[in-house]
Amino acid sequence: MLLPDRDILVCIFQRGAADGLNAVVPYGDNDYYSHRSTINVPAPGNAGGAIDLDGFFGLHPALAPIKPLYDSGELALIHATGVPHGSRSHFTAQGLVERGVDDSAGPTTGWLGRHLAVSPPASSSAFRAVSISGNVAVSLFGAEEPLAISNLNDFGFEQDIIDGGYPTVLAELYRSTAPFHGPAQAALAALEELQAANLDTLLPENGAVYPNSALGNKLLQAGQIIKSSLPVEVICLDSEDWDHHENLPNYINQSLTDLAGSLSAFYTDMGTRMQGVTVLVHTEFGRRVAQNASLGADHGTGSLAYLIGGGVNGGQVISAWPGLAPENLELGEDLRITIDLRTVLAELLTRRLTGTELNSVFPGFAGPYSANVFSS
Repeated sequence: MLLPDRDILVCIFQRGAADGLNAVVPYGDNDYYSHRSTINVPAPGNAGGAIDLDGFFGLHPALAPIKPLYDSGELALIHATGVPHGSRSHFTAQGLVERGVDDSAGPTTGWLGRHLAVSPPASSSAFRAVSISGNVAVSLFGAEEPLAISNLNDFGFEQDIIDGGYPTVLAELYRSTAPFHGPAQAALAALEELQAANLDTLLPENGAVYPNSALGNKLLQAGQIIKSSLPVEVICLDSEDWDHHENLPNYINQSLTDLAGSLSAFYTDMGTRMQGVTVLVHTEFGRRVAQNASLGADHGTGSLAYLIGGGVNGGQVISAWPGLAPENLELGEDLRITIDLRTVLAELLTRRLTGTELNSVFPGFAGPYSANVFSS
C-alpha cells in the first residue's frame, strides 16, 4: 500500500563488496584499461562491450535490463561513493555502513533505525519496517520492533493450530510485563496482519517475471507487501556473493545478471506504484582498481550505488570522478570516494521520506546533505 506522505524504501545491500568499476565502466578513462588489462569490460562498439551511457561511462552488458530505467530518468548511478571508514574487513565495514558512521566509536543503532525512531509512523502496523531475512538488518537497529521474516509464505501458523486457539494462548502468555512482551506482541500482530493481507493472491503484474534466485524471490515478496494493505515504510534485503577475488569477469556477470533481472522485474511489477517507491542498492566498499593474479580484484574503497524511483533525478551517472591515474588513487590502489554515501542517504531521507534530524541519524557527519540525486 503506497503511503500518501512518503516513499516506501526498498534497501538492498550487496554483501561482499561489489565492484563498481566493471558494473558501470569508466571506459573514457584510459587508466581503467591499464589497471585491468584482461578483466576489463571493452568500450562500447567492441565485442562484449559496455552499453554507452554518457560518452564516458557505460553499463556492463549484463545490466542491459535496467538500461530502460536509466533512459526513462528513473535510475541514477552514483559512482566513486561509499562511507570513508577505512576498513577492508567485510564484517566491520558492513556494520559501519549500516550504522551510518565512519568509525567504531559511533552509535550501535542503524541509520534507518535512528530515522524511524524520530519520525512519525504512518500507522501502528507491525509491518512498518521489515527485513526479508533471518535477521533484522543492522541498519534497522533502534527502530521499534522491526520484523525479520525469511519467507512470507512460511510466516504463520497452520490452520489446525489457529483453529485450536494456540495464537490466543500465546497472546495471553506474553501479555503485560512478561519477558519478551514487546517482540512477542509485535510478532503476533504481524501474523494477524499478514493473514488478512492474503499475499498469496498478489501475483506479479504487468508481465513481470522474477528470476528464480534468492534476490528475485525477496524482491517478489517485497512487491507483494507493497501491493497489499500493509502500510510498510522500509523493506531491507540482501544480495549475496559479491566477493569476487578471482575470475571476476565470470562471477560478476552472474551477479549482475541476477541483480538486473530482479530489479527490472520489480520495476515492471510495481508499474505506476514506482512513483511512490525508492530502491537503494549499495555495498560496504568497492574493490581495488588493479586486477590480481587470480583475475579478480581485492578489497578496495570507493564503489557504486544505484537509486531507482519516480523521484530520482535519473538518466545520469552522478560522480565527481577522481580519475584512475596512480597519483589519484586512494592508498595508491583504490578508487577514491568523492561522494560520501551519507550525503545520498541524507538527501533520500529529507526529500523522499518524512524528513529527519540529520544530526541524530548521522552523528559526526557534517555534510554535504545533497548530491542532487532526487528531484523533490
